[in-house]
Amino acid sequence: MKSFGIRKVHVIRVDRGEEVVSSVIKACTEAGVGGAVLSGLGLLSKAKLAVFNPEKEEYETFDVNTPMELASLAGNVSLREGKPFAHIHVVLGNKERTVAGHLVEGYVGGTCEIAIIELEGELKRDLKRGGLFLLNV
Repeated sequence: MKSFGIRKVHVIRVDRGEEVVSSVIKACTEAGVGGAVLSGLGLLSKAKLAVFNPEKEEYETFDVNTPMELASLAGNVSLREGKPFAHIHVVLGNKERTVAGHLVEGYVGGTCEIAIIELEGELKRDLKRGGLFLLNV
């Protein structure tokens, strides 16, 4: 276990048509963030999600091609090969169904508001085990 203080809280708004994961990475790169915790919400018009299959040791992706509320976005930003890497999980839903998984890419349908809670220090994702790159804590 490692403990970190909070350096700063950045808040970004990702607008209609923009992609969420690349927007988080861009904001962290520009601000020099080497470790952060993420929290957000909004509306996505479409998304690609992934779930990890431990037997195959690989991610399996699926598309969400209908607008859905982004009820929860949670994750972190770490450094992988020296560059910011966003590990984001989401819960998406509408009146008919709910889906969840790793956010591979997601396009905003209305707006998306994300808090990037920057840590004092860097998180590194450089341990490879069972097909996963793990945080080195």
